[in-house]
Amino acid sequence: MPLTVLLALVAGLFAGNGLPYYLRGSIGEGRNPSPFPDRPAVAVASGVACFLIAGTAWAFAGVGAHPLAGWLATAAGVLVVGLIHARTWRAANPWGKRTRPS
Repeated sequence: MPLTVLLALVAGLFAGNGLPYYLRGSIGEGRNPSPFPDRPAVAVASGVACFLIAGTAWAFAGVGAHPLAGWLATAAGVLVVGLIHARTWRAANPWGKRTRPS
């Protein structure tokens, strides 16, 4: 069960992390608090990469054997990364990236 909880937590963290990157990139907004360039295509690619990691972790988590623990760990991961995003997505430049003039 500890492996289920750990992998489900990782799945929740990466799924919750990928969603805002994917959505912002999909609407053409490139600005994001990642160390990568501020371009919409990079944001979409970052989001999809997070979804792939989340899906892989979920596939190996074996949540069917421990559904309550797995789903609670996933929800905790989404909550934690959501709270982190609530702070960093509003920060002006959390990674200290160089910006191009508009």
